[in-house]
Amino acid sequence: MDEVWQSDAVVRVKLNQLKKDFFDYIEKNSDKIDSNIPVFFGSVLATLEKTIPIVNDDLYDRFIESITIRVLDASTRSDDLLYVEKLFDYAERNKRRKTGKALFDVVLGMKMINTGKYAEAIEQLKKYRNIDALICPALAYCYFIRSPPQGGATNPEELVRGPTPIALAARELMIELVRLNPPVNRLKEMGIGDDPGINKIFWFMLKQAIEWFPDEREFLRIGIKKASKDGRRDIREELLAIAIERFFNDMNFLRESYKLKLDSRDAGGVAGVVKQMTQQYPDELEPVYYGLKLAIITTREDVYQKFRKLALSKNIPQRALVLLDFGFEMMSGKHYEAHACLEEIKITFGPHHYYVTLLEYVAHDFLSNDEKKVKQAKKAMLDSIDQYCLKLLKIKDT
Repeated sequence: MDEVWQSDAVVRVKLNQLKKDFFDYIEKNSDKIDSNIPVFFGSVLATLEKTIPIVNDDLYDRFIESITIRVLDASTRSDDLLYVEKLFDYAERNKRRKTGKALFDVVLGMKMINTGKYAEAIEQLKKYRNIDALICPALAYCYFIRSPPQGGATNPEELVRGPTPIALAARELMIELVRLNPPVNRLKEMGIGDDPGINKIFWFMLKQAIEWFPDEREFLRIGIKKASKDGRRDIREELLAIAIERFFNDMNFLRESYKLKLDSRDAGGVAGVVKQMTQQYPDELEPVYYGLKLAIITTREDVYQKFRKLALSKNIPQRALVLLDFGFEMMSGKHYEAHACLEEIKITFGPHHYYVTLLEYVAHDFLSNDEKKVKQAKKAMLDSIDQYCLKLLKIKDT
């Protein structure tokens, strides 16, 4: 009998549930697994074959990697490098595709750093510098921590930053981070980027680099991006404050500041950023768009009219304007005027007015007596219009 076909999405959901079941088992039976790794992996493969017989090679191998990493995290022998190598070698043999051991090599390199084997970690990680933004700072730290202390200092934060070959190597690796511009949090997406020691090293070395190279804005950009992805609002605010002070006319940092203050519901702060954007880029439409967006959220009609006039003077596309008008009327509770805007959108969009159908459904929910439903409708409408306008106006979404 032929196997029943299932989409990758369904298979992924089932794999995640099976993974959760195995994770629970691993947490409760770590010592038992350590004593007989082949038997455990045999059980994993048998269960996978029985439960989800059809799995593509990519999902299959990621499942094996996730299970392996969780076994390592739970093990009391995780600092035993021989044990780690044995575990990874066995896992690699059970993967379908022999594409190398990059994931396992990186984990092993991180373990080496955490156990103070800095020279070995450099050899282990140096070929993976472009995999993730964590790697170059980790390598830089391996050099930095071995550089001679100034005046007998023993605290890593007091170590010399001077022109010794080892100290220079640390600086060069941080410059390499900028040159390579590797992905941020790619390792976390692969399930191995949460190591607290390595993340602490990343922030330590990034702050060193910001001091070493005060004119290099890319360190701030990388840090802000990672802080945002990690939910580290404290670091994000700290780095943005430095960025805005040093590079007050950099639109990338101004965008980030706008978004941060918007997320904080700091209307006054957002208005201040919009004003600064307008002063720095008086001929650009982008700051005007942010002003319109703020006016819609705060339902300030005088502010909306002011920025609408500016937008017209800068030749804002009509499709963006009619959508923004609709958004403002809806948020202001003027449903009659909003429905008139919908008719205008149909005319403006012509044969491509199918987008209006979705807006009509969302607009209907604004009339609900369910406060939660109304709140969801407002968010859906604003997000949809914002994403459309950002793309139409070719504004970079932070």
